[in-house]
Amino acid sequence: EFGDNTNGCVSAGAHYNPYQKAHGTPESENRHVGDLGNIVANDHGVATLDFVDKHNLLKLNGPTSVIGRTIVVHKDEDDLGTGINEDSKKTGNAGDRLACGVIGISNPT
Repeated sequence: EFGDNTNGCVSAGAHYNPYQKAHGTPESENRHVGDLGNIVANDHGVATLDFVDKHNLLKLNGPTSVIGRTIVVHKDEDDLGTGINEDSKKTGNAGDRLACGVIGISNPT
């Protein structure tokens, strides 16, 4: 939601959701902008994400841009909004926040 990490990842706020959708899968049009799915780290703790937004919800410019917002890695597997409790539709029951960083633009030189 916010590009604020002053109090760790908690300061980032809730999932970025400018269209007021339920939590969902990365393939779903009915999802939070930032619902990017699950990642798995290797034995060295390195995780990568290859993501193509079929519905063009994730934007790098315009009023719903993610530039300046925080990306968060959660501790647990995201249930992608398929759980039976209310938190599933908000957070995917993904658990504590392990790491985060603000999405920015760097100088290519």
